Amino acid sequence: MAIELRRLIEKVEHMDITLLAGEHGTGHLVQWVHMTETVEASGFLDGGEIAFVTGIGLSSPADLLNLVEKIYQRNAAGIIVNTGPFLETVHKDVLAFCDQHDFPLYVVPWKIHLAEIMRIFCTCITRESQRSLETAAAFKNAIFFPQQEELYVVPLSTRCFHVNWRYAACVLQITTEGDLLQRNEKMIVSLENSLRHAYKNFAVFEYEGEIILVVANYDRMQMEQFVEALKQYSRKYLLRGEEISLGVGRQTRSIRCLYKSYRQAKSIQRLQMRHKIEPTMIFYSDMGLYRLLMGIEDKEFIQDYYDATLRRILEYDKANGADLTDVLRCYLNHDGSVKDTADALFVHRNTVNYKIGKIGELLHKDLSSLQVRMELLLAFMLQDML
Repeated sequence: MAIELRRLIEKVEHMDITLLAGEHGTGHLVQWVHMTETVEASGFLDGGEIAFVTGIGLSSPADLLNLVEKIYQRNAAGIIVNTGPFLETVHKDVLAFCDQHDFPLYVVPWKIHLAEIMRIFCTCITRESQRSLETAAAFKNAIFFPQQEELYVVPLSTRCFHVNWRYAACVLQITTEGDLLQRNEKMIVSLENSLRHAYKNFAVFEYEGEIILVVANYDRMQMEQFVEALKQYSRKYLLRGEEISLGVGRQTRSIRCLYKSYRQAKSIQRLQMRHKIEPTMIFYSDMGLYRLLMGIEDKEFIQDYYDATLRRILEYDKANGADLTDVLRCYLNHDGSVKDTADALFVHRNTVNYKIGKIGELLHKDLSSLQVRMELLLAFMLQDML
């Protein structure tokens, strides 16, 4: 876990630390600290460090620019220069480079002990990481082991997530063929730090390739604002051709019911990922008839209903290379209109009439009946959720 640079600086602002350049980069994420006195030493940076420099390893003050460039190229979060006997000032060329690349450069006077700043930073980063891990573990227990309240009620209460607040789960996933593990980790750190300024009562963590966010004690307007911010930040991590699927479950009456909100959010996210619903359908309250179906927890019941209604035409399509299933779904989506179905499929009306007749024979049902069409439409909706 990492923490925003500006949040770290707040912890040491009493130590005469001054930002000289790169102000727009103070939101960079810091994963650790590193003393970097020479260009050769910059090669040990892995990215995300805040680099400390006293100038003791530089032949002349002019060499600082070369060192800063190398530190920047290693994807460091920023640099803190200890001005004193080795570096009295920071040259304007260095400041110009930092401003140009949004690379924060701070200075502290020689009288300030860098070791104390480094200790404070390391403590903050470690505590942030520990807090996030423990909070995530407690919320996972609330979602996947709701009956074992001892695993989450007290741990979350101690972190100011009160038991009787209203909670909602959000499930976000990137549709990709690549490895999401590292990208999800970066997204989680970024979301944690970027959203924390405006939204306090939330947690974010990863579970089996998906990102789960738990939001506490927000009204509908706050939820909508939070979700919009979530989408904007998440899009920054998309590669060409990738999409985000996102679902938000119903607000619960207490932390004990969070698992229900998660299941709803997961169902919505899965429907989006399969393009069964519009991308704008994110909230449980917007899901129409799907809301009723999401309340069915018995998967065997869903499978039995689906088998009893649609299995015959699925088997017929498979055996004969036919497309009756697609025709039926299109027919149902167009309220039983043969004309609209034919237009949507770019075929003649007689073709649709023939196939609808064949479907009726296979299912032993009259598709002109509204009740029959509703039964079949429900079967397709249940299929979408399996």
